[in-house]
Amino acid sequence: MKLSYITQFLAVITGIVVWSCGSDSCEVNDKYQSIPIDIPVERLEEQTRNFKTVDDVLLFLNRNRTMADFFLDAKQYPNDQILAKRMLPLFQEPSIDTLTNEALEYFKDLDVYVKQLEHAYQFVKYHYPETKVPRLQTMVSGLYNDLYISDSLIVVGLDYLIGMNGSFHPNNIPKYMVRRYMRESMAPIIMSFVSNEFNQIDQKHGTLLADMVNIGKSYYFVKQSMPCIPDSLIIGYTSEEMRLAKSNQEVIWANFIENELLYETDHFMKNKFVGEAPNVFEISEKCPGRIGAWIGWQIVNKYMEENDVTIQELMAETDAHKIFQMSKYKPKNTR
Repeated sequence: MKLSYITQFLAVITGIVVWSCGSDSCEVNDKYQSIPIDIPVERLEEQTRNFKTVDDVLLFLNRNRTMADFFLDAKQYPNDQILAKRMLPLFQEPSIDTLTNEALEYFKDLDVYVKQLEHAYQFVKYHYPETKVPRLQTMVSGLYNDLYISDSLIVVGLDYLIGMNGSFHPNNIPKYMVRRYMRESMAPIIMSFVSNEFNQIDQKHGTLLADMVNIGKSYYFVKQSMPCIPDSLIIGYTSEEMRLAKSNQEVIWANFIENELLYETDHFMKNKFVGEAPNVFEISEKCPGRIGAWIGWQIVNKYMEENDVTIQELMAETDAHKIFQMSKYKPKNTR
């Protein structure tokens, strides 16, 4: 999967404990803590830097078949020999060695972020007991790929998650997106993809409102699975963008209502409010991009506050307009 977050989890002593997480606070529910979760981790970047021959690469591909097929796109080649011949000189490039050194240094505390992921899977396993817990492989691919997720394996391209801290950046991704990629974002990004397994989306209405709520459900799921992660890191906003969204929420919502945007069905128009962009200029040059997704998240939050609904019921609900109506969402600016 192609892409697109800061708290170390401490032990919960008893019951529900409230932590301070910068400007955010979080509640960690003790009922999840007894669920044993262990995510095996394999650091493949240590192996790729030792490639000397094509046979070394072939052995690596065969030992890591799923990663090779889906992260390195081996299935797109007639055979592994062709891919291995292309990979060998790439991984012998000095630039790849630089990326690998930077990744090893930047992720020297990888266990911290794996632990966040394990805590999130405790939440998932509690509510969805049949969920499989995958193993994790990390790799430096020369910025070829960022992430692959299945129910049995997660592959993370660490060189992507170095973001602006690295010597090299992805050529096909604008800087406003690259700045989101950091080690603290690893677990939330993964959980946003995991949420898709359970998120039954509204495909019936095709409106902007449906898109907003569909995305909002995903953000809500991630926040519930990782309550100590700041909201800004879940959605990928800077602290300033988060402040602008919160302090202008009433004005932003008024713009949606006055311009009759909620029931817009034109894909191009909808994408202006939920698609990737540095800003939503239709509202303001300072309005953060994907503001419709953020509003959708607020609608889902209000829906869960106003109604006696479980996380399973929320994720299974396919009527986004019902969620909106029952949320009684009517924002006021907060500062």
